[in-house]
Amino acid sequence: MSKTLTIALILVIGSVIYLSTGCAKDKDPEVIEFVMQVDSIQHADTITAGEVFEIRFFGVIGPNDCFEFSRFEPGFGPDNMNFTLYAKETKRDDCGGAGQYLNGGGVGITDATAGDWTIQVNQPEGIAPIMSTVHVKE
Repeated sequence: MSKTLTIALILVIGSVIYLSTGCAKDKDPEVIEFVMQVDSIQHADTITAGEVFEIRFFGVIGPNDCFEFSRFEPGFGPDNMNFTLYAKETKRDDCGGAGQYLNGGGVGITDATAGDWTIQVNQPEGIAPIMSTVHVKE
């Protein structure tokens, strides 16, 4: 191969590589999901089997609008219900506004059988879970 053809080929390949990389695109902001701390729960003490049993959750999601509720993860055993609530923070420079709260958002349970049920709300590591009970009558 001639020296001129080799140089031309290197220039073409270099140009293709340079043009294919283009401009740096804006990155999506980093999002961090975490177990949120629930301050309290609210529910009836006694219900009848087959009724909708509602549990309402209260807590601070975060100090500004970069925080939001993410998801709700329930778990059920033969006589217990456990819940973990997740929030997420979007890392941005323009966070503002007031704190974000979980103001009584809840879940409805319809298939609790008769008996005493333990409710456990899991918390971030190092914080004791919230524990409560509900009596389901026939």
